Amino acid sequence: MHDSTNAPPIPTLLIRPHPSRTEGPTGYLFRLAEANFMNLRDLAQIGIAYDVEALLQQQLLPHPQLYPELHEQVRYVATLQQGQPGIWNRQYARFCPHCLGEDPRWQLGWEVLHFDTCHKHGVWLIDRCSSCGEHLTWQRDSLLRCNCGADLRQEMPEDAPPASILLGEVLEQILFRQDIRYQHGYPFHGMTIDQVQSLIRYLGAYLDPAASQKPLKIANAGAMVVSWTVSSLAAEMLVFWPEKFHRMLDVIQNTGGEARISLKAVFKDAYQYLYKGGLRGGIYSPVREAFEQWVSHNWKGALAKRNRRLTDTILENVQWIPGKAAADRLGISMARVRYLVRSGQLDGQETISAKGRHFLMVRKDQLARVEEELAGEITLSKAMEILGLGKVRMRRILKLLFPSARRVNDQQHLPWCISSTEVYQLAELGEALPRVYYIEDDEISLADVLQYWQWNADEVVSLVEEVKAGTLVLNRTLIGKTGISRWVFKRKDLIQWRAAMQTDRANWITIPELAEVLGVKQQVAYWLTQNDYIRSHKLGTSKHHGSRVRKVDVDRFLRQHIFGTEIADRIGRSPRKAMLMLKAVSIYPLRGTSIEACRQLVYTRSEALERFIAKHSVGDLTKWHDTVKRRANAWERIIYENGTPVPDPSHFQLEPR
Repeated sequence: MHDSTNAPPIPTLLIRPHPSRTEGPTGYLFRLAEANFMNLRDLAQIGIAYDVEALLQQQLLPHPQLYPELHEQVRYVATLQQGQPGIWNRQYARFCPHCLGEDPRWQLGWEVLHFDTCHKHGVWLIDRCSSCGEHLTWQRDSLLRCNCGADLRQEMPEDAPPASILLGEVLEQILFRQDIRYQHGYPFHGMTIDQVQSLIRYLGAYLDPAASQKPLKIANAGAMVVSWTVSSLAAEMLVFWPEKFHRMLDVIQNTGGEARISLKAVFKDAYQYLYKGGLRGGIYSPVREAFEQWVSHNWKGALAKRNRRLTDTILENVQWIPGKAAADRLGISMARVRYLVRSGQLDGQETISAKGRHFLMVRKDQLARVEEELAGEITLSKAMEILGLGKVRMRRILKLLFPSARRVNDQQHLPWCISSTEVYQLAELGEALPRVYYIEDDEISLADVLQYWQWNADEVVSLVEEVKAGTLVLNRTLIGKTGISRWVFKRKDLIQWRAAMQTDRANWITIPELAEVLGVKQQVAYWLTQNDYIRSHKLGTSKHHGSRVRKVDVDRFLRQHIFGTEIADRIGRSPRKAMLMLKAVSIYPLRGTSIEACRQLVYTRSEALERFIAKHSVGDLTKWHDTVKRRANAWERIIYENGTPVPDPSHFQLEPR
């Protein structure tokens, strides 16, 4: 008698086709059920599942020794089904009609989420019947036909973009545990199919500017109409990694109505998910590295040092820094930084927080170039620090000491730009003199003069010019003071110098006399004094006392300015032609604060103007020399008629530059 317990089980099915290595589990069971005039539910009721043991019992697999590779593949796919149920597309059935026509088996990749293309034929997969318009499901009657009877092999697929085709090829290689032949883009080596799917969902959903609040909860994720938008966006970034990834981060940063100033505010859960969510593992380190690389070079918001997610190297090498840090490095004000941004000289972005606070970020790598451009200029605050002067005093004497000082873009509300060369040259006077901690009783420092003697701006400027000319001698410098405030004089010398300056008539002329000296009409002379190009002083309190100007102020004006008629004489052209030629090279005459315009063109001497004159100068300078001689003679005659000593006419001898 035979023992019936050891007899092999009798197969339930009459027709028993074997699965193929490239066939999907549901597709094979569907083909098996259809061959036996059954459906998937019938197979489940009789205990037939996609499992090595179950298939062996039903004699649906060959002997393991005959085809070990097939047994290994079935066991691997069955393990994926049980251990990773989230990778499968169980709701919709998709296919490539070309592949289905070549081999009527449902391929393994078609059953996996985000497997949206056929890399062999370069087309999108199809999950909807073109005849009836219905989605294909696993509840239909035939594997190769829709419920409406249409042959699926006759469908016409659309061409897929190259990036999506490459991504489909990578998914198939990972799914079949093949060596990845992917030579560029994202490093997929070592990743499993579920890890790649997580990466696709992160890139295609989280980094979509139009994503919802919870983008990973994708409704109908298995439908092609939904899946292709996610996979195609992710494919572009993965194939052109990390350039397209960085570009998408730029889009998100620059998208949105309200200003955002933090990484969490801009990227929302995408930032959290990268460090605390599903991408926190080491396999996703290329994503974090690419993100931190973008933060270093492209992030326009602030980065707090308490941010422990970002390495210290990122914080040190970040290319966008706060405007205040840039202003400190350049030695300029925040208003000047904003002007550089508005004028396009410096890339910057200013945001406003919900509380109304302004945050300006600028490119750090551009500061070196801007620093070179601003090397010859310093701010008013820096000049005050170098010279040791207070703000009020510095504002009063600024244009007198440094006539080349100007407002940024010539706008009244913008900061001052002062020549650093002129400031340092002035501050270095007396550098070789002895330095002392205390001064004698018969001495006084300029710091004490400014504080206690109540000198006006003209007296301070005249003193500085006398020191520069060597007329007033410095004794030594005072330790503890800076710039010109450290100068030490003999008290008696300063008192005598100031008294002589106030009483010497040889140093003062009236406004009409000024017009005669300059060789201009009186309206021009009055315009120059009214607009403070030549400082005038009221002598006495009576209405009969007119205004006077000092010789030193006239001298300063002629050193710093030149009339348009003189330029015309130097270049041998008419005044109008000279004006048009200067305008063509962006050199313009003085403008006053009064409504009435000056009746004669006056220009500020500058390097650009001197280059212009040198370029167009003619050999015959007779007219110009006559002008200089006439001024000297006029001054001599005026002083002589007033019965005062005649000054040296060479005072006005200005040599051609």
